[in-house]
Amino acid sequence: MSQNSHSLPSDVESLSQALQILKPYCGIILLSLAKYSRGLSDKIIENFLARGMTCTESIFLVWRKGNEDDAWILHRSLLDRLFHLHNLVEQNSFSDFEEFSFLKMYKARQKLLSDEEMRDKVPASLRQLQESQKARYKQLVGKTHTWRRPKAEDVAKSMDLSFLYSYGYDLASTKVHPMAQDGEIDFVRLTSPTNYKSLPDATVVRNSILVQSILIQEALNASSVQWRTIIYDFIDQLQKFLKDDKNLKFRETFYKIGNAWPAVDFCEPRPDK
Repeated sequence: MSQNSHSLPSDVESLSQALQILKPYCGIILLSLAKYSRGLSDKIIENFLARGMTCTESIFLVWRKGNEDDAWILHRSLLDRLFHLHNLVEQNSFSDFEEFSFLKMYKARQKLLSDEEMRDKVPASLRQLQESQKARYKQLVGKTHTWRRPKAEDVAKSMDLSFLYSYGYDLASTKVHPMAQDGEIDFVRLTSPTNYKSLPDATVVRNSILVQSILIQEALNASSVQWRTIIYDFIDQLQKFLKDDKNLKFRETFYKIGNAWPAVDFCEPRPDK
């Protein structure tokens, strides 16, 4: 092997360290954005970013336990979140999405509360929440709502990232829905000695870190603030690490970010927003 050859990060330690750095980086982004948040779109962006990071962490933990198929299922969910965010930004439909979400959740709770077998089992806090939101529900339910969830394949094409659909979302769908071969790997794992360890291929973890990094880029670009170059540098360097485990520049960049924050603001309101 030549000295210039690149190796993909695939061991638990290097991937774990990358996530241990990515998590506080996301925390700095979230707190920085919250400081200057200007409304609904920023709040939804914050939620997507936070939920995406949690999902990425879960993917790693499930993968490390040897459950590769379940990791792919979570990866599909992470991609769905990325595609939704891109579509919301592209269509400028944050308000419509929030109303859609409110109605969906209200109706789901109401169905539970209306069920004779279940309504006496729900906590009082759920009833109180439903009552507090009744007035808004009545106001919204009479409106015409046209927002629909985007099709993953269409969004991937619009992002010029069709491979994320073909080799991520669509492939992972074979793990979501039952298949004849399901459980063969689990059978081996569950019937082998307790000291038996066989770590799955790390592709799902690398791809998930990549997807989360793209989601962060979408969030940064769509937010109502403008960010310092070093914030984008970190994402670019993290993505390079995913192609070459010797490229650890992102660690140095995060050290600079962490050292400077919170004394230094890494964002400021955009003059055009």
